[in-house]
Order: sequence, then structure tokens, then C-alpha cells
Amino acid sequence: MIGISCGRLTDLPALREFAEAHGLGLELQEFALPEVLDGEWRDLLRRYRQALSGFTGPISLHGPFVDLFSGSVDPRIAAVTMERYRHSLAIAAELGAWLVNFHLNYNPLVDEPSYRPRWLERQVAFWTELAFEAQEAGIRIALENMWEPDPFLQVEVIQQVNHFGVGACLDIGHAYLYSRVPIQAWINVLEPVLIYAHLHNTSGSQDRHLPLTQGVIPVEPVLSRLARCLNRPMLILEMPGLAEIRESLPLLQRILQRVTLLG
Repeated sequence: MIGISCGRLTDLPALREFAEAHGLGLELQEFALPEVLDGEWRDLLRRYRQALSGFTGPISLHGPFVDLFSGSVDPRIAAVTMERYRHSLAIAAELGAWLVNFHLNYNPLVDEPSYRPRWLERQVAFWTELAFEAQEAGIRIALENMWEPDPFLQVEVIQQVNHFGVGACLDIGHAYLYSRVPIQAWINVLEPVLIYAHLHNTSGSQDRHLPLTQGVIPVEPVLSRLARCLNRPMLILEMPGLAEIRESLPLLQRILQRVTLLG
């Protein structure tokens, strides 16, 4: 399944029309913003529900991520993060979303041998608790790479949480920018737990979310490999607007069709 990102309510009418015309899902991202969550979010939620009335495609939500650390050694920081994430689950339930996507926010600049194993231990405890709350709401959780230097961090967290409702999201732009591990290797490692992917290209120096047809990532082999993943992850064109999505969709559809024909 293919989906497209929607950054703002003002963009939703055109994106919904495009999604319905092409049989796509929608990932809603505005509720990731702290100013929204601390503002008139109830009114915004009401307007989103009205704007999505009758939409039959799958809906997902991007959770908040700015300065949030689910693996924080400071329990008060972890508590604020948990509060934000629970808020996201509640909003997702109101919108009928099937999944909320969260960042792990591992800090690769910490040069301390104990950081990684202790970070992992705290992450497992955090996501295990949230997984059961998401399950009660009928929502799955996808854990996305941001600054993680390798895919093993996601796999270790997800395998130790060991809950069917928690899987991985691969952001191919983040993997290219912040890791020395090739994207194909990321896919190979994540495949058993991969349920979601963010697709965009990059200039190679900034996280610009360019169309698939631009940038330095050789996307065709990456997309072909994603299309062959056993779990058939949902593929989200995560881009600033409809123009970039329009430019990218034909390439993605062509590759998916080719993989289907080849079996």
C-alpha cells in the first residue's frame, strides 16, 4: 500500500482528492507539532475529522518528536515524552488511524560504552508499556530511524519488546544522511520487523525530503527491495507538498508494478 504525507489541514483537501483518485492512504503530520498539542488541538481535531469524513483509505499519524527522548536517563524527561505519545495515541484513535509513527532519537554523539546498552534497556521498558496501551486502542506503533547509525538498534528494541503491535519504520533519507550502512543493508536487517517506510530523496547534506526523481539516493533498487519485503510495508511518500508527490508517484508505481509482474 502507498500513502502520502499531509503536513497541514490547509493541504488536506487537495491531498485527499489526489489520494482518493489513486487509491492511496494518508499520513497526518500536524499533530506532531508541540505548538499544536499545547494549543487548540481539540478544534483542529474536529476540523480534521470533518475533512476526512467518508475517506476510506488507511490513515496514519506522525507522532511528536521535537526534543523528546523515550530513552532518557532523566525520568521526568521520559515522563513528558510518554505524555506526548499517549496524547498522540488518543488523537489517532479519534481519527481512526491504524498506526502512529515515532522516532527513537538515539544520540550517536554520546561517546560512552555504557550508553547504548542502557539506552536499549530504557527503550524496551518504555515501548513495552506504550505497546499495550496502543493495543487497547487498536493502533500499531512504528519506530523510525532518525540519527541511529545502524538498523540493529531498531531491531533490538522491537525484538525485546516482543509485541505484535510494534514494528519498524525505515526512513531512507535519514538512513542515507546519518548512517554509513547502505540502505539495502538497512532493509535486509529490518525486514522481519518492517511495517512502514518513509520515502523521499536528499541532496546528500540536508534532510530536504526531495522528490524521488531528484537527489543523490539511487532510489530504484531501494524501492524494488522494499517492494519485495515479506511484510509488505506501507510506503509513504513523505514530501513537502502535492507537487513533489505528483512527481514521485509514477516512479514508485512503475517499480511496484514491475516487481509484481516478475513475481
